[in-house]
Amino acid sequence: MLRTFPSQAFRFIASILFIIFLTPLSSALAQQKPAPPSPQSQAQLEEHVKELEKRLDVADQKAASAAMEKDYITRVQKQYESYYKEVLSTQTWTLGIFGFILTAVFAVASKFSLDIFDSRTKSSLDAALAQVEKKFSEQMQKELETLRQHNSVQLKALEDGLTKRISSQEQALKTRPEFQFNFSQGLAMGADKQYADSIDAFRSALDIYKSSKPQELIQKKSGTTTAQNIFVTLRQEDEANIVENAKKELANELYDDLEDELAQVALSLDWFAPLLKERKQDPSPQAPAEPKTREAEPAQPPPDAPQRE
Repeated sequence: MLRTFPSQAFRFIASILFIIFLTPLSSALAQQKPAPPSPQSQAQLEEHVKELEKRLDVADQKAASAAMEKDYITRVQKQYESYYKEVLSTQTWTLGIFGFILTAVFAVASKFSLDIFDSRTKSSLDAALAQVEKKFSEQMQKELETLRQHNSVQLKALEDGLTKRISSQEQALKTRPEFQFNFSQGLAMGADKQYADSIDAFRSALDIYKSSKPQELIQKKSGTTTAQNIFVTLRQEDEANIVENAKKELANELYDDLEDELAQVALSLDWFAPLLKERKQDPSPQAPAEPKTREAEPAQPPPDAPQRE
């Protein structure tokens, strides 16, 4: 049936083409006067019809060949489709089985790997923990040693400071009573009109004050009062030569670095201020004045007791 249908179709198409070709020709012949056809034109027409029939046969053969080729292609296509379906089904089953096998293998390998990983992780953690403990112990030992050394240094510093403070307190306990003793001796001898001994006692007290001045063991007011009593006692001893005797007394090295105390004395003794000013302008070393006996004036009151640090 597939070969008959294309042949009839081609014949039908060829007949229509032939009729269309002959229709104008018959119209032209009808309009013209009828003439008897010549033998040559009749022969050409027959050749033309044969040519058309030949072409029509060739077209039938090509159509039949195309139908056979199409039928062959259809059968081959169906065969390939069936083959590919079987192949696809086989590959699907193969891939499923292979996937199941791989899954099982991966599961076993994963379990084995996890066990190995856990074992290695545990070993690594144990090693790391041991190393951390070792480093922590070493760090603690180092910090303890540093702390011990630091505490030793601090303890040494505290001991040195305490020793120094104790020495300072001992020196203060020794210096202050000695200063008070010499100061009291000066007052007592001045009251007894022993002016030379009184001045020596006051000088000793002033020397103690000067030596302890950096440590501030004795109040500055006490040093000022001691210096003032020296010059008051000189005036009591020899008021007529007080200026000369006071100059000689100021030339003593004992009064070096006692400018503030001497300035306070100058505020209390009006006659002493010009001598102190002259000493600052022309300090020339002179020997201390020799004490002379004369009528004494009332002695100055004792200074306030120095305060401890």
